[in-house]
Amino acid sequence: MHCYSDSSPEASDELPAELVARVLGEAATLGYGVASVSGGEPFMYQPLPRLLAAAKAAGMRTQLVSNGLAITPSRLKAVTGLLDLLAVSIDGAPDDHDRMRAQAGAFRRLGDRLALVRDSGIPLGLVFTLTMWNVHQIEWAAEFALASGAGLLQIHPLEASGRAIGLADDVPDEIEASAALVECLRLQRAVGCRLTIQVDVATSGGLRQIMACADQHTPPRISDIVSPLVIEPDGMCVPLEYGFPRDYALGNVREASLHDLAASWMERVLPSFASGMARMDARLAEMGDGVVVNSYALAREVLVGAAH
Repeated sequence: MHCYSDSSPEASDELPAELVARVLGEAATLGYGVASVSGGEPFMYQPLPRLLAAAKAAGMRTQLVSNGLAITPSRLKAVTGLLDLLAVSIDGAPDDHDRMRAQAGAFRRLGDRLALVRDSGIPLGLVFTLTMWNVHQIEWAAEFALASGAGLLQIHPLEASGRAIGLADDVPDEIEASAALVECLRLQRAVGCRLTIQVDVATSGGLRQIMACADQHTPPRISDIVSPLVIEPDGMCVPLEYGFPRDYALGNVREASLHDLAASWMERVLPSFASGMARMDARLAEMGDGVVVNSYALAREVLVGAAH
């Protein structure tokens, strides 16, 4: 389950800590075991320690994705013992990172923040943004992760949304995604247990769980079908990723319990959602064996076309 905080100075939407705590407890009873906080910049969300404490009280593991620049000793101290993983985003090697962030020296400053995380004892991960042009940098990213004391390197394809809205030409295609997967498998063998390398791409096999669950006579829990659920800054709950088409949203957690929203979604939306996943699976099959894609991006494309 992902919770997003809108931490920009002009933000007017911010989820109250009490509401987030309630939703996290409900998510745990629905079968979700991990709470992940993204942004914006989560460290700028003042109730962050309360949010993480609520997730821990519900029995969930906790993780946070940060751009790194808001990390300070006092903020790390406030979440020590409440955070199972602090993942910091990097957008390529130093020059590329600075270009993507439009900030000269951003990568150098990031290195200082990583040292603070390492000294805090909070487990560190890195999220590397895969573009159309930087598969060759994944090996550098693995070496940098090891040198930084990270235990996880996650490779996540760039999506042309948010601050990357003008970077559509940089979004990796199927060939680049396939090359990234092969490179990650090679590197994982090389580094062994010193570093876990994950890549956010998929083939058609994983989609069949959604379709199989939708066809069961005994309705499964929503966590058996959709993971993650995403709570956006205005309280809207959507499947899979931030900004997912609202036609497939569960509803707003400000207006109803997550239990009620999930039950309604299973009845109203699941059939069309599963049908969309079937079309997505067929699209992958047409591409041929061994094709690797950003499955969330393809799901968005297929479902948007179905809804309009």
